[in-house]
Amino acid sequence: MAEAALAERFPDGVSGKRIHAVGAGGHGISAGVALAHARGALITCCDVSGGAMSRLLTNAGIPLTLGHDPSHVAEAELVVVSPAVTYLHPDLPELVAARARGIPVVKWQALLGLLMSSNIGVSVAGVHGKGSTTALLGLLAIHAGMDPTVEVGDTVIEWDSNIHAGTGRYFINEADEWDYNFRYYHPRIVVLNAVEYDHPEFFPSYEAIRDAFVGFLRGMDTTSKPDNVPPPTIVVNADSPGCLDTLRQLGDWPGHVRTFSLEKADADARATEIRMDDESSFTLVMGGTEVGRVRLRVPGRHNIANALAAAAAADVIGVPRETMPGALATFRGLSRRFEIIEDGDVTFVDDYAHHPHAVAITIETARTRFPGRRIVAVFQPTLYTRLHRFLAPFAEALATADDAVVAEIQPSREVDTGLIHGTALVEAVARRPEFAAHGGRARYGGNLDETAALLKEMRRAGDVYVVMGSGPVNAVIGKARQG
Repeated sequence: MAEAALAERFPDGVSGKRIHAVGAGGHGISAGVALAHARGALITCCDVSGGAMSRLLTNAGIPLTLGHDPSHVAEAELVVVSPAVTYLHPDLPELVAARARGIPVVKWQALLGLLMSSNIGVSVAGVHGKGSTTALLGLLAIHAGMDPTVEVGDTVIEWDSNIHAGTGRYFINEADEWDYNFRYYHPRIVVLNAVEYDHPEFFPSYEAIRDAFVGFLRGMDTTSKPDNVPPPTIVVNADSPGCLDTLRQLGDWPGHVRTFSLEKADADARATEIRMDDESSFTLVMGGTEVGRVRLRVPGRHNIANALAAAAAADVIGVPRETMPGALATFRGLSRRFEIIEDGDVTFVDDYAHHPHAVAITIETARTRFPGRRIVAVFQPTLYTRLHRFLAPFAEALATADDAVVAEIQPSREVDTGLIHGTALVEAVARRPEFAAHGGRARYGGNLDETAALLKEMRRAGDVYVVMGSGPVNAVIGKARQG
């Protein structure tokens, strides 16, 4: 296994080791190599273009070269790569050269697992809410003076980075399920936010993705530790049927279980007196005791659930409960997580939502945050297989908006085989009876320039354009703005 090979190759850690990252501008890999750099590794990187994450690497003093060339790995002792790169371009010059020279080529998650192994690992997993919950948990630990190391899959606004390179004993990370990426992590504590069917291009069924989570949980660190180390603990969302199903599959698991819930009164962490009007606020209840009133700066019922998850995990690692309400109130969110951009008499919302459930939640949050205004859902599907498999749920979610615009599909790690076109989603939304009943109109936007032009044409005072997708769809915001 890659993790065993890395541990054998770098028994004393990565300090002074030469590591080259291919496709380093990605959200996750940039965090992994930045943390290795903070631990003393000599990092070089390459990618086909610059971007937000490339900027973060440059700011950290990590050189980034544009383009690919075998010379990039001439002095490397290890090459790390994003899984998507190996799926799309397994024969990149650096990868071919590294293999020919006997240089290990591993996914960046294997490197992150190596870095975590010297700390007490706390991983946040689930098909929704991973990034925000990871950042919230890191924030709680930082406010408590624990100075954890934190890795997040996107930019945390407070840090202007996707990492916090701490010196404390906890290592908090976002654990991604696609391609079994989380198998490289063996945390002491896991937060399980949501388990449901996703990644149809990789997992053939709900049972397959559920079993991937089960395997991850079985790989947790359950060894005997000193009394000052928390016991192996799963912090589980008691409102998620998939999470509870996953827990049942574990059988006689030797660790502890903590629960959080918006619905169940017997959960270890819960929210009461929830407000969802001009603010998202709640009373935090831990172990049956009211801790205090929490006023979040990030809107939505899902963010209240994320805050509960973070609070429950923070309680396990020893964050004082009385510090939690104030710390949670400072969280400004992640980039592209319901980011509000005002443009004169209209509002744009930039959101990463790319799963039907997340799209529905984002539109619902916009309704609550902007009552009485026209909500226009602007959505770019990612992956042909995802849209094909989830066509009906996507249509159902988008039909909750007043109008809908669908941009061309973002292929990501796939190629277009003619499986489906974005117009199929437009037609499916238009057929929804609830959408037709309120006079909704669904349109196909085309490429991003064409979609932006359509938004300009549609523009009416008071509109809220909710721009969603995991691809570059948010580029339409800048193109469609008046300024």
